[in-house]
Amino acid sequence: MSSFTYLISGASRSLGLGYSRALLASSNNVKVIAGARNPSSADQLQALQKEVGKGRLYILKLDVEDASAVQNAIKELESSGFLEAGGLDALINNAGVAVAPEAPSATKPDLVMQNFTTNLFGVMNLTSACLPLLKKGKGKQIFGVSSICGSLGGFFSDNSLATAYCISKAALNMYLRKLSRELESDGFTVVPYHPGYVKTSVTSGQGELTTEEAVKLAVDNVILKVSKEDNGKFYDYNGKIVPW
Repeated sequence: MSSFTYLISGASRSLGLGYSRALLASSNNVKVIAGARNPSSADQLQALQKEVGKGRLYILKLDVEDASAVQNAIKELESSGFLEAGGLDALINNAGVAVAPEAPSATKPDLVMQNFTTNLFGVMNLTSACLPLLKKGKGKQIFGVSSICGSLGGFFSDNSLATAYCISKAALNMYLRKLSRELESDGFTVVPYHPGYVKTSVTSGQGELTTEEAVKLAVDNVILKVSKEDNGKFYDYNGKIVPW
């Protein structure tokens, strides 16, 4: 049976590492390309590779903020022989940051840009570089780890917190929504999703879900469940629609 290959950015820890582990455990036919800024210091990722083998987990040096570095990383991947028939089945844009929790009046453009650099531009860099590979793949799936914070109709828009982060996630949602329309005729499924309020370094350890809980919910209810009918929809970790 042919394999199904995911590329996951920000995979050295937290949600990205969890997604890598859970997807590999979901089927022996799953392969994962785990993107990490510093693979040499990604101890947990290296341990996972030893566990499942290099034939199923490829660790890729990947800095999504650097467009040239992203292009070079994808070229390395193409020449590695890891991709089946040169195709990639699914991309999970997981790398993200949350900089500056200030209210709107205290939010400076440079702080907004820090969030945009990873949360939007990083996704654009990686998605654009991966598109030729995704078009060759079977799955044709693009996921974006977004947030309820980017929803104009969600509860978080009713407070003045984390302005720069919220703006960046709202922009990410619009990018993915537009991308879903562009790629619909090619059979793609493009889905942003809210991973939950997770206890990670981004939330300073605060949250309602552990990383393990959030990973299982998102993998079971979104990543492994979506079909072409879900293209352009915004989900939460329970598989419920989130208002734009």
